[in-house]
Amino acid sequence: MTARSILNASDQGQARFSARPFCAIPTTAMKPILTLLFCCVAALQCRAAECLPLKVGNPEGNYIVPGVRGEIVYQRVGNVSLALDAYVQKRGTKRPALLVIHGGNWDSGSRAAFIGQQLELLTRAGFNWFVVDYRLGGLGNYQTSLADLRAALSFVRCHAREFRIDADNIALFGEDTGAHLAALLAAERPAGVTAVALIGGQYDLHQIPSLKTQANSLLTEASPLSRISQPMPATLVVHGANDREAPPEQARQYCDRLRTSGAQCQYLSVEGAIHRAENWPPHQWAYKEELRGWLTAQMRLSQADHQPYVTRLRKDIVYDAERNLKLDAFTPPGAGPFPVVLIAHGGGWEAGDKVTYVTPLFATLAQAGFAWISLDYRLTPQVRNPEQLADVRNAVRYVQQHARELRIDPQRIALLGESASGQLVAQLAVDGSLKIAAVVPFYGVYNFELMARELTPRSIPTRLFGITKLDDEARATLRRFSPLHTLGKTALPMLLICGTKDGLFVQQQEFTAALEKAGIAFDQVTLSGAPHGMENWEGHPEWMSYKAQLVAWLRAKLANRA
Repeated sequence: MTARSILNASDQGQARFSARPFCAIPTTAMKPILTLLFCCVAALQCRAAECLPLKVGNPEGNYIVPGVRGEIVYQRVGNVSLALDAYVQKRGTKRPALLVIHGGNWDSGSRAAFIGQQLELLTRAGFNWFVVDYRLGGLGNYQTSLADLRAALSFVRCHAREFRIDADNIALFGEDTGAHLAALLAAERPAGVTAVALIGGQYDLHQIPSLKTQANSLLTEASPLSRISQPMPATLVVHGANDREAPPEQARQYCDRLRTSGAQCQYLSVEGAIHRAENWPPHQWAYKEELRGWLTAQMRLSQADHQPYVTRLRKDIVYDAERNLKLDAFTPPGAGPFPVVLIAHGGGWEAGDKVTYVTPLFATLAQAGFAWISLDYRLTPQVRNPEQLADVRNAVRYVQQHARELRIDPQRIALLGESASGQLVAQLAVDGSLKIAAVVPFYGVYNFELMARELTPRSIPTRLFGITKLDDEARATLRRFSPLHTLGKTALPMLLICGTKDGLFVQQQEFTAALEKAGIAFDQVTLSGAPHGMENWEGHPEWMSYKAQLVAWLRAKLANRA
């Protein structure tokens, strides 16, 4: 089957996953008690028939939170197997649980993308949770996505005892287009759902600028605002006040309409925040505690005693005590020492953390036999670009100094960055300050001069270097921190990866031309039609080849030559 036909696979057999148990035994000739008995037996048989067995495909989990049960298939449709990851707290029975639904503009994303920060939050809050893959294909395919989510909810409730959850106290938790789908599912009043938490969602699709070309009938049919029914579960709507992709007004209207219908709805505006919670910088993270408090109260969580699992994924190792900078480290089974990939997240130098944006790489590297380490570094406006470069250098040196403890080979280290951190790692690749084996910049910034056409308080030259006037000194500063202009006669081996629909692709072309002119060897992976951000590549088989190419290149550069 082609990628497109897989995404649009038939829903044959789907009804049996979403149907609720019922009793079809005639009652006219039975006494009431006997009728009830037969009905109960029939319901249990129906439930058993509709529920796939609980089989953990990956005991290593999702590589974001230790102790996750990974790759649990909850539904098969034709040749497509759909999976979820599950986290079950060490302690407690019949805990409230959350079904987590990723976003991605209805056509991209996965259970490993977009939601790393939220999974950490829910884990530490004491909840059990399930994060779900579902079929994509664009807004026009939303009914298929909903059918998958119904099946996932049914599967989770069916295995409530094994997951140690309360099957009648489940919240839907969605972000971006996952919030849109969660709101539509909530309008169906599915059994077991008591609460809904929505972050940055789309509720009146007529007000979403990117959907202006869609048919009005589809926009009306697929708008949660037009689906509100009674009684709806209690709802929390979290939205960025500066969101231009999903305007806050349509989110407020949705919450107001819920209240008018008699449902509980709390609206939480995040001041200054743009679209997507993963793009919100740390000073906007106060919403997390409000979200946690609302869920705890609404779902009556009484066992918040989270006890972390001890696995090969070690969380929050402090590599800079003075600045409280941390890293997460995964080491494969065995004695080692292993080749290691250090990962720095993107986020415009001002947002993100070690479980943001880069999470699609974790499983790829781990399953290929690499150790990997994902690091935090200081963000603007607290610091500027030179301090961020210093943090990444310090992280590399920490790993080299603690190689034995981490079971990694200090001679086989690669440094990887994406977007903003693509600039950081590329700069370190050309400035000669690191003794490592290789560097991988994804869709990096290589020439800051191209970003200095207009200076505002939010412009990159101002935020990163304090430049308010573009004079000779300012140009010299921009060139000094641009890998394109710092390039000498030597550089660390580099693999550059970018999509052709990325606005930074032109910068990669300029940089590779300079590398060729300087006679410096490099490799590159170009993904035709791919946009900015590896999280947006998830769900697109035509772009997934980069993972195998990355692994092959790293194996060649980090080969044990002892």
